[in-house]
Amino acid sequence: MKDAPAILHDIRTIRDIEASLEEAETFIGRVKANKVRLTLSNGNISISREEMAKITDLVITLERSGKALETAVRYLRELMAYDEVTQLFSRRYLFHLIEKELHRAQRYDNPFALLAFEIDPFTHNPDLKHLGHEDMNLLIGEAARVVRKYVRDSDSAGRTGERTLLALLPETDAKGALILGERIRKAIDKTYDLSIGPTPMTVVGGIVESADPAATDMAGLLYLIDHKLTDARAKGPNVIVK
Repeated sequence: MKDAPAILHDIRTIRDIEASLEEAETFIGRVKANKVRLTLSNGNISISREEMAKITDLVITLERSGKALETAVRYLRELMAYDEVTQLFSRRYLFHLIEKELHRAQRYDNPFALLAFEIDPFTHNPDLKHLGHEDMNLLIGEAARVVRKYVRDSDSAGRTGERTLLALLPETDAKGALILGERIRKAIDKTYDLSIGPTPMTVVGGIVESADPAATDMAGLLYLIDHKLTDARAKGPNVIVK
């Protein structure tokens, strides 16, 4: 399996999360089982040696469990943020970043562009009606590799569907996004070795600017992206529209 390393990585991550949460759960259980008793004498609170030992033990355990919880949270964020096949951001996390960028653009007038791609292994293969899961993963993974190669460190790219990728390009207009998009389009346009044999693949793409009057919220942005990709499919194959 081409995606075996990613699957094994996720399995190890989940095991680490479980171990960390179990350790934190153990601490909570110890807190419940070892309630500290305080004695009030002549208006003063006193703690017995036995109760003090409980407090010391709980403080030591709390420090270890706190680190375990911190580790678990970090792993959980990683699982939520990344798509295991493409190693790009997940759909949910990328949309979160886009929404933050949209608010920033509206507040500070900082423009951004969105560059959407849909891989297309079917147009040049009229007899091909369906691709298996592993073949589709290979193609979207190869497209993602090209995207990772060309986007800037300040850009954010993610997988938004079975065959779709999306890049958030801060401080970029449609002209700059088109230059990047053409580089990516040309690099993806080639033949790939799949289980069904050599298969040519291209992409269609669309560009949305934050300055578009319809880009007032996430719903508007998503509508524009979908509209651009629909337009690209109609004009395609192998084109990017802005």
